[in-house]
Amino acid sequence: MKKIVLAILLIFAAFALFAAPVAAEEQTDKVILVSGYGLSTTAPDKVTITFAVETINPDAKVAQAENAEIMADVVAALKSAGITDENIKTSGYSIYSYELSEYNPGEWPVGTTVYKVTNSVEIISYNVDKAGSYIDTAVLAGANSVSNLQFGLSDAKQIIERNAAIISAVKSARADADSVSSALGLKITGTGTINVNQGYTPVTYTDVNLDATAMKAGSSERVSTTIESGEIKTTATVSIVYTY
Repeated sequence: MKKIVLAILLIFAAFALFAAPVAAEEQTDKVILVSGYGLSTTAPDKVTITFAVETINPDAKVAQAENAEIMADVVAALKSAGITDENIKTSGYSIYSYELSEYNPGEWPVGTTVYKVTNSVEIISYNVDKAGSYIDTAVLAGANSVSNLQFGLSDAKQIIERNAAIISAVKSARADADSVSSALGLKITGTGTINVNQGYTPVTYTDVNLDATAMKAGSSERVSTTIESGEIKTTATVSIVYTY
């Protein structure tokens, strides 16, 4: 008797093992997989600018000393313009030598070995309308290179724009799922796996070529630098499984 009962139990167990995947497969088949794209556009509230002071001299110590003096003036001017200590930092410093030639002339005779010192600082400001003013201030104080002008979003605004883009993407995905279900006469009952990807692209100008000599001309001749920030686009994509 015990052997008969055990045999029956083994049969039911084997049936359950084969039946479970079939049931799961049938349930998995009743899905609609859709993707959605969302976009949120806004004005930037953050600007990052890199300024540099470059000095050249046959004497490395002179080139370094001149550079340090000019950069001190640039930093002081930027701070006076409203840049706080935590929003200004050194982003690069280099010293290297090279020989002047007819293809690479300078203030000294061809064949002279000179030293070039480059000191760069990066500033961050949440007043994007003053970007041009910061450039004018730095150049007039002695900066002779401006690069990596970038407009972006503060952390708080990134969250707001990211959420807006995700909501837009989800609505797009749901609209597609509703269209499919309506066309097939199905009724959506729930959701399964949801994948979300998002990001935003700052507006970046990597090469900002300015005529420092012209900008340092008398105030009656100098024209203020005008910078247009444009708009920041935050995107999101979602992949959603709807069940029916």
